[in-house]
Amino acid sequence: MRKILIVDDDPEILSLVQDYLELHQISVTALSEGRHFMETVIRLEPDLIMLDIALPDGDGINLLKTLKSRPLTAFIPVIMLTGQSSPEFQINGLVSGADDYVTKPFDLNILYARVISVLRRSLKKTRAKYDQMNLLRYLINRYTKRDYTIYTKLLEEYPDHPDYWRGFQPDLIVKKGDKYRCYNFETSQSILEESFIERLKLMAEIPNQWKKPIEINIVVRTKDNEKIVRRIIDENNLPIQIKLIKHRFSNK
Repeated sequence: MRKILIVDDDPEILSLVQDYLELHQISVTALSEGRHFMETVIRLEPDLIMLDIALPDGDGINLLKTLKSRPLTAFIPVIMLTGQSSPEFQINGLVSGADDYVTKPFDLNILYARVISVLRRSLKKTRAKYDQMNLLRYLINRYTKRDYTIYTKLLEEYPDHPDYWRGFQPDLIVKKGDKYRCYNFETSQSILEESFIERLKLMAEIPNQWKKPIEINIVVRTKDNEKIVRRIIDENNLPIQIKLIKHRFSNK
């Protein structure tokens, strides 16, 4: 079941939208203020957020900017809800990262259509990102049990990199003694980006800059992606290993 988080200080709107969407087989979690917004997002892992601009304890635009500034949550689509219909408010919301903008009062049928439209565009990417983050948590848990020190730029509770780290910072670094392992998570979309080869070359330079035993890994999730990445690595003679992890990680 698709999951939506709604943040609005109007209890009537919360109740109305929640009841309507749940009739359409969408799970809804409601917040009336922004105080616990980020921790709720991380715990719930919603497919979509509907966010009011005017909240009793803050500005919804600021919450949107915080959401989009963090790798763990930046990919979650957002529909802004507001009583402000001026172009200035709409532009501010869209420029700050919103995917759509709905003004109050609104027709529930139209709101539902906008929700479905945003979900249709973003759901595959959102699910892929959650799968990537769940894989990251799996690896962190695995290496923590083996007494490795963990570094990742994707989760706030860990440092980005060891002290005096030089050069490119991969998604995950694990350390035990003087030995390091680095991981970068790549998707079907990311390996087609123009920056992918440059990213690989920067990773390949890490051992030269760090002067310590370091294993460099690219993590992919499909056989096709493994073939593509292996061809690029071989063509460029890069000292990088490929880890194919096909297990599906649930975000439930």
